[in-house]
Amino acid sequence: MNKIGFRHAIRGIFKAIQFERNMKIHMVAMLIVLFTGLILNLNAIEWVFILIAIAIVLIAELLNTSIEKITDQIFTGRHEHARNIKDISAGAVLVAAIFAAMIGIIIFLPKIINFF
Repeated sequence: MNKIGFRHAIRGIFKAIQFERNMKIHMVAMLIVLFTGLILNLNAIEWVFILIAIAIVLIAELLNTSIEKITDQIFTGRHEHARNIKDISAGAVLVAAIFAAMIGIIIFLPKIINFF
């Protein structure tokens, strides 16, 4: 990726954070997870799983946002196909978030129990 492409990609991420409510929620959750990981002193393998889970959720949300924007351009008004497309792409984010939460529980719960 060249310098201009990188700049466009960064701008796209910031636009998603700026305008998409769910992206803001995911970013806050990411910050909480990262901060908690630092406090609980995760090891390298645990960090790898946490970072992969975070990346998958953020990627899914960015793709979902793109799919929704494209769908809005293709279909005007209420349309059953548009609704199905949006529901399916939102479902992908939900699956990613559920599995990320499961990874978080597996990694964080024993540490939190031992912390207290």
